[in-house]
Amino acid sequence: MLDFSFFTTFQFGWLNAWIPAFGIVLIQFVYMVLFREVGRRAVDTSWYTSKDRFWSRVSMFLQIVLLVLSVFVPFKLGTLWFVVGATIFALSLAAFIWAFHSYGIDPAGKTIKSGIYCWSRNPMYLFFFTAMLGTCIACASLWLLIVTVPFGIAMHFTILGEERYCEQTYGKEYLEYKAKTPRYLLWE
Repeated sequence: MLDFSFFTTFQFGWLNAWIPAFGIVLIQFVYMVLFREVGRRAVDTSWYTSKDRFWSRVSMFLQIVLLVLSVFVPFKLGTLWFVVGATIFALSLAAFIWAFHSYGIDPAGKTIKSGIYCWSRNPMYLFFFTAMLGTCIACASLWLLIVTVPFGIAMHFTILGEERYCEQTYGKEYLEYKAKTPRYLLWE
């Protein structure tokens, strides 16, 4: 039987959730520094509507809360929680890196359809979220989960804005891609 009494553990430590949480954010920054043009494309928000800006800010705020909170949430080392969560994180991290690579090798000004984008229209968002979810599980942390779920919802609304922009910018090419490729791997 699983012991759920540790769901509220909250303490500062070196072996805490900050390791994967900051790690995945660091990967984004390193990739954007190494591939500056790709980085500029990835962070271009000039097309945002006020609604898109709102959801992007909510998502960014919740990401910052997750990063701060992660410093105080320890891993549940030696438990099934840790093994399952670390596995989800590792798979998500690999897919996240693949998404950045796929984004970077496709030419600018076209719908990105290669690599992992064959299976998901939004793999960077998807795998960032699943990496954070894996971190929640590895820590068996209700605290992280309480922030991660609204973070995922805010990202979803940000994605809807980006898809609207892609439809307007790439037209028929994007609509055909959208008809064949799910938003989140297996579901819309």
